[in-house]
Amino acid sequence: MLKNVKHAVGKCIANAVLPNGLYCFNYHRIGEASLTEYDPNVFSCDEANFSEHMLYLKKNFTVVSIDDLSEILNGKIRDKRYALITFDDGYIDNYSKAFPILLENKIASTFFLATNFMNNAEIPWWDRIAYLVRHAQVDEVKLTNWSESIVLSKDNVSNSIRQVLDLVKVNNGSTIEEILIELEQKLQIPDTKLVDKEPLFMTWDMAREMSDAGMAFGSQTCSHRIMSHLSIEEQDHEAKASKELIEKELNTSIKAFAYPVGGKDSFTADTVKIIKKYYQISFSFISGINTSKNLDEFCIERISVDSNCNATQLSHKLLKLLLRKLYKSVWK
Repeated sequence: MLKNVKHAVGKCIANAVLPNGLYCFNYHRIGEASLTEYDPNVFSCDEANFSEHMLYLKKNFTVVSIDDLSEILNGKIRDKRYALITFDDGYIDNYSKAFPILLENKIASTFFLATNFMNNAEIPWWDRIAYLVRHAQVDEVKLTNWSESIVLSKDNVSNSIRQVLDLVKVNNGSTIEEILIELEQKLQIPDTKLVDKEPLFMTWDMAREMSDAGMAFGSQTCSHRIMSHLSIEEQDHEAKASKELIEKELNTSIKAFAYPVGGKDSFTADTVKIIKKYYQISFSFISGINTSKNLDEFCIERISVDSNCNATQLSHKLLKLLLRKLYKSVWK
């Protein structure tokens, strides 16, 4: 009982002090992380918590669609707390699990697609790496360009996968393809054929159904390779070709882009110049609240929803973001 009271008080405090601005809540997968053969760390939450999140956001924010953003941003988002819901990658559970809940709550979310994965045509590099780590025949791994080795824990596979992926995301001169080949060798995988037990990504037919129901779509490139690791020509192709394919398949125009991985080192000033050629806005994966003081329409910050948090934990996460923001401004 006391614990519930503390949670309720904490949520009220968090909601009372949150500033006006644009809060972009970003999800990846919806469902049970323990059931996947691939990367469990891309699961944001299960269906019950996602449904709870939507009710919480409707109660405490003005929930908007991506079509509302130009008007909100032009007004420098001063007068309200706005919530925008986004999804990355285009996993099939976005359609099978999140979509019905969004419809029930009359919320129009935006889904960023990596077009190479649609119709399950390709397994993404991070899920392939996760599968390899999960089935490793060794207890430790160190790739050629890594400065350190990683101990692979059988008791905490999720953490081992996260550690390997953190190093892979650093631009050390190796391509994703080269990393995958070396990982297969170093991890001594007896059968490199990836399992095909679960369809990972939505189909174009699913995306069309969602679009017809009012959901919006944007691009997250074709291959979801990290833009800062690519040449200017490759980046331009990823930005342009993905947009053209999405618009062709969905018979609609798209204006938004999300940087793959999305951290501050995953895109450059040159990347932004390319994105400005084809899109009106773009989203990072840098954690933060977008206010009139820090607004950048080509680096809109997003709040990662993860660890299967409930609505109270999500409100606490927002409070921590605010406190961190205030701390930085005081000590500048």
